[in-house]
Amino acid sequence: MKYTLQIIVLLLVIACKPMRPLHIISEDKMEDILYDYHISLALAELEKGDLQENRYLLTQAALRKHNVTEAEFDTSLVYWCRNSEKMVKICERVSQRLSYVAATQGVERKEHSRYSYLKNEGDTANVWNLREGVIIIPNIIGNIYSFTIDADTTYMPGDNFEWVFSTKFVSSDHYQEAWALLSYQFENDSVEGVSQRITTNKQVEIKLNCPKKFKDIKIRSINGSIYMPLRESGFGVLSVSNFVLVRYHDLTRKNKKSQEDDVVLKDSIINVNVSDTILQRQNPYDIRDKQDNERKINIIKDKPLKIMPSRR
Repeated sequence: MKYTLQIIVLLLVIACKPMRPLHIISEDKMEDILYDYHISLALAELEKGDLQENRYLLTQAALRKHNVTEAEFDTSLVYWCRNSEKMVKICERVSQRLSYVAATQGVERKEHSRYSYLKNEGDTANVWNLREGVIIIPNIIGNIYSFTIDADTTYMPGDNFEWVFSTKFVSSDHYQEAWALLSYQFENDSVEGVSQRITTNKQVEIKLNCPKKFKDIKIRSINGSIYMPLRESGFGVLSVSNFVLVRYHDLTRKNKKSQEDDVVLKDSIINVNVSDTILQRQNPYDIRDKQDNERKINIIKDKPLKIMPSRR
């Protein structure tokens, strides 16, 4: 009876588990197609002539290699993006394969080497403590990723920031567009930011420099977002990875503050009340040690004895 119940429970779990429709490309095959798709996009950048035409011809060749039509690819892409966790894993495996091929060909992965030494403390630090990668889909629900990092005691007024990440587009009609925004929120509720348009697969670097009028105001938080506009037709996906948020202390301000602290310290030393030390009780040994070590002995000579004559 016990084993019968276990079998029934197992069958119920299998029955409740959502199954992939037959017309949807499998997870493993989707990974292989996306791998060749990315290589085709990279080759299109190197070919002469019209870039959009090169992208179309080479990506169509990648689909024919796997015996997949463009409609089947688009439908499967929509399906896997709705299962965002699996889509993220697919893109991560594709990225690992591309990184391995790049390493074997002697291509330096600059996005890692430049910031790999940074820690989360110091004058120049990587303060990113959130997820390493996201998938952005141009639909009503998933077309934006945003974050907020609250400032702590290591943040200083006048700090500058640089947000770095890698982008990889996959689209049905080769239309690629996204926007990234990075901004301050100060203690007085003021907001200052900078935005950048993204249209290619690359390492994005967004620099946020503190305006002079806010140099003396504490930072409350750093906010950022990546946004894909809604599409009227076709389908696209943006994979974003290798997030880094670098914080730079304003060294000129830090050195100036250090000098001011030195002046205050010197003034405090000069203004010490010496009389307070005199009133302290001293023991006999301290008193003896402070006296002159050279000691003199005064010898007083007696007058010579005068002998008086005796009387007889």
